[in-house]
Amino acid sequence: MERARQGFVSDERWDLQSFADRLVPKYHWRFRTYYFDALPYKDRNSPSTLQQQKFREKEDVLRRIDRLERFTVRKGYCKQRLVSGYLKNAGYQEAPTEVVTIEQKMVDVLLAVEMTRIAWSKEAPHVGLIAGDGDYVAAVEAARNAGAIVRLFYAKKRDTSVAPQLFDVVDERVDLTSIFQDMEAGKPVPVK
Repeated sequence: MERARQGFVSDERWDLQSFADRLVPKYHWRFRTYYFDALPYKDRNSPSTLQQQKFREKEDVLRRIDRLERFTVRKGYCKQRLVSGYLKNAGYQEAPTEVVTIEQKMVDVLLAVEMTRIAWSKEAPHVGLIAGDGDYVAAVEAARNAGAIVRLFYAKKRDTSVAPQLFDVVDERVDLTSIFQDMEAGKPVPVK
């Protein structure tokens, strides 16, 4: 979502509560908005000062989001991994290069489980998804099999893309461009 809104809505105009309310079609109501994210990597044994600071800052941001009206935050974590291989477009390399990477863990699984649970429990007849990853296709199919209408929200931009399989499997598709433009222009949330 953050990547999708960049270039559309300035930080001064961005309001997550207002954004969530704008996603709901007329004559519908928003049951709850789930926000999925991962806390940054922090070494368990000897975290650096910067790691501790980034971790605390992210915890504060997620706590504020969790306190918004009808919001629930689900948190994954980040894991450090050493990857060895040849760098692309780096020319001749005598030996593989070792690179430390940070990977988000559990976020996609939490989202898929929550979407499927909501659909099968009949908590809400509509499920909105802001994502582009084809890994969600099975979760969307499960939600639809439970009778939920799955609405995909996306932004038509060059640097944000939706996997074709995901685009094809959802029931409805909503381009976020006009919603972002309304927010940037300072237009109020439409009355439902």
